[in-house]
Amino acid sequence: MIGDTLRSERERQNLTIQDIAKGTSIRALYIEAIENGDYDQLPGTVYAKGFIRNYANFLKIDADAVVRQFMEENHPEEAAAAEEAKQQLAEAEEANREEVKQKLATGSEYREHVSSSSNRSNNLLIALIVLLVAGGAYYLFAMDDSSAPKQPAKAVTQTAKAPAGTKAETAKPEAGKEVQPAKVDGVELVAKFTDKCWTQVVADGKTVYEGTMESGKTETWKGKEKVVITAGNAGAVEMKVNGKDMGKAGNAGQVVEKTFTADKAGQPADAATADKKDSK
Repeated sequence: MIGDTLRSERERQNLTIQDIAKGTSIRALYIEAIENGDYDQLPGTVYAKGFIRNYANFLKIDADAVVRQFMEENHPEEAAAAEEAKQQLAEAEEANREEVKQKLATGSEYREHVSSSSNRSNNLLIALIVLLVAGGAYYLFAMDDSSAPKQPAKAVTQTAKAPAGTKAETAKPEAGKEVQPAKVDGVELVAKFTDKCWTQVVADGKTVYEGTMESGKTETWKGKEKVVITAGNAGAVEMKVNGKDMGKAGNAGQVVEKTFTADKAGQPADAATADKKDSK
């Protein structure tokens, strides 16, 4: 069981559960649940995978292999589907490499490149000829016109003056009127981290970040329709959405999921707290 593997490695490194909790910002009760295989105590599968990956990274063992073992033990159908997709991707890449090799072997790629280069050279040559002809015509015209008498040109200087009684004015915002932040297309989330925090960000249904943010980091994520942020230590995350200050995501040590949509920019569409075991 994956919990036994993590516990054994922790004990081998002479680390306590509190050491892991401090180093990963994962609550001690979740670490105990992982080691005991009691995954019902965790907020959900996504959180479980994130916590296990973070735990394995802290112990400096193969996090991908540990997460894969967790999925095979607890969600075999999803693990099999992921493995099949990986195999299909590998086969597609291999087929693409074979196609490139075939093109190179038949010389079609080389002929296309030579033909393209030849066309560019012809275009440059035509442009050069046109330029030379135009230059020659201008030179002959200037020579024919050189016998005509010429009058010295008079230098005329004019100064543009503003109409009397007018002054340039700078537009100023009306007194007492709040300056609105610049409009942003879609959803723009800026997150500042004041402590370590396991974080997952999903923009328009695609996971764009999953890992542990360090204290002092500031990151920006954008989505056309929706941005969802999940924080394992909500009190360490200060957020701005489309320029509007949203404050902290939650309390220290709390697992929180926030959803922001384009039609309600600056307001969380769903601020559900995923820390179901807060009362323990």
